[in-house]
Order: sequence, then C-alpha cells, then structure tokens
Amino acid sequence: MSYTGSAPASSSLYWKGMESSGDPHPPILAGAQNAWDMLSDEQSQKHITTGSGDLNNILGGGIHCKEVTEIGGVPGVGKTQLGIQLAINVQIPVEYGGLGGKAVYIDTEGSFMVERVYQIAEGCISDILEHFPHSHDFDDLALRTRVLSGLSLKLMKIAKAFNLAVVLLNQVTTKFTEGSFQLTLALGDSWSHSCTNRLILYWNGNDRYAYLDKSPSLPVASAPYAVTGKGVRDAASSNHKRVRVT
Repeated sequence: MSYTGSAPASSSLYWKGMESSGDPHPPILAGAQNAWDMLSDEQSQKHITTGSGDLNNILGGGIHCKEVTEIGGVPGVGKTQLGIQLAINVQIPVEYGGLGGKAVYIDTEGSFMVERVYQIAEGCISDILEHFPHSHDFDDLALRTRVLSGLSLKLMKIAKAFNLAVVLLNQVTTKFTEGSFQLTLALGDSWSHSCTNRLILYWNGNDRYAYLDKSPSLPVASAPYAVTGKGVRDAASSNHKRVRVT
C-alpha cells in the first residue's frame, strides 16, 4: 500500500486502496488528528492560574498544561515566588476553580523556602474562602464534628496502610474557662481525642518548651528546645517572653 499527496503529520491521511473497499469513512492514519479535534483540544486546554489576572491574560489564561514554559529573570525579581505559587495553585480543588492536581518542585539552588510555601498556601486558602464563603459556614456543629472525625479516620488509615508519619500543625484559639480566657489548640475538644499523640509547644518565660499532652504508650512530660540557624536543637536562651498554651 501507499499514500498520495503531502501533508503535515497532524493532517488527516488515508491509505490509498482503503477508499475502494466500500467503506464511506475509511480509517484515519494512526496518530493523525483532524482540524476539529485540534480545535476541541485547544478549547478544552487546562491552565494553572498564576494568581495575577493580568499575568494570566498575557499567558492566554495561565500556564498551559501539555506545554513547557520557561520563566527567566534577574535574581530577586520573583522567579522562585512564582514557581512556589504555581506549585500551590495547581492543587486548588476543581470545585473551587482549580485543577485538583499535584506538584513536584525540584530545587537545584537551595532557594526553596518552606515558610514561604506555608504563607502562600495560607493566602490561597484565604482567597478561596473569600470567593466561596459558603465553604466555611459550619453552622451545623454536629456536621463539623462528623467532618473532622472522618478526616481523622482517613489519616489514621493512610498512616497505617503506607507506614507513614502523619504530622498535623494546629493553630491556637481562645477559650473561656473558669471565668477567664485562655489559649488552647483550635478545632475543639472532639478533635483533641482524634490524634494518637499530641505535642503542645509553648513559652515558659524566655524559653521554648514542648509538652507531651497525650500518648498511648508514653507518660506526660515536657522538655525545653531551641530554634537556631541550624534548625531545632537543645534548649538555648531567648529574649522573647510569650504566653503558655494550656
């Protein structure tokens, strides 16, 4: 068999001889794509938002999937910031206008900043709650408790099934107890029973302390620690006095 004529690889090509087989719609050459399919693919192409409407506009909607995009510039102009932003934005759930995807960030220069990732992620969540206010109006406290309980069970199952250490970082809130307001961990009493272990970090004068509040196999205990330029180390003095979390 042979084919006649010349056309780019993306055009419709038919084997000569197929037309005489009586089939009014001879099979298209493997790998070829017609113009209609190409148009449909372009219109359904997904994009990762940059977080900037103006930047999205000049990019035709954002960073294009199925393509390679290079971002260059002088030091300090924001390349790493944009890279981290994209790694966060691609994970925005579909129901909130995102792709619900995952990200792999490969750092070859040591410029990846975990603290900055956390800040950008918090900002992303804040924007979502602003545009989708219904997503955080838990008027039904019973429903809130069930949702938290379900999340806890799923995390425990994942930890056991894949031999993972699941670590949750919680914020603090105020609680009215015995006639006064005190700092306590957020999400309420029901959540406090959901985790296997609970470690509370607090200030004791100028020193940082960690308090093991809950464990199935270890006694309640506390230990001083320090945050240094090298990371978390044994206790060191600090000049900042904070309030202990109870």
